[in-house]
Amino acid sequence: MSQCKRACVFSVTAENCFTYVFGDIDPCKKSYLDELINLISIYSSSEEGFMRRRDRPEIFRSNILGRLPSINTQSKLVNYIKV
Repeated sequence: MSQCKRACVFSVTAENCFTYVFGDIDPCKKSYLDELINLISIYSSSEEGFMRRRDRPEIFRSNILGRLPSINTQSKLVNYIKV
């Protein structure tokens, strides 16, 4: 991923689910690994992989770089703009 100014980046994605990109992760802090396991658990049990900020572990609330819907989404969470 091209996030040179954002140390240690990872993404979470699954088929027909939202994709999340997080940055500024400190791999030397065990708390990130522990909460990453928690984040994946929350993600995998959520509808369409959608996680509100308040639902994510606190350590992953402010370092989100992006949340993207799946390419062919029919989610009611996505607003479509007609051109």
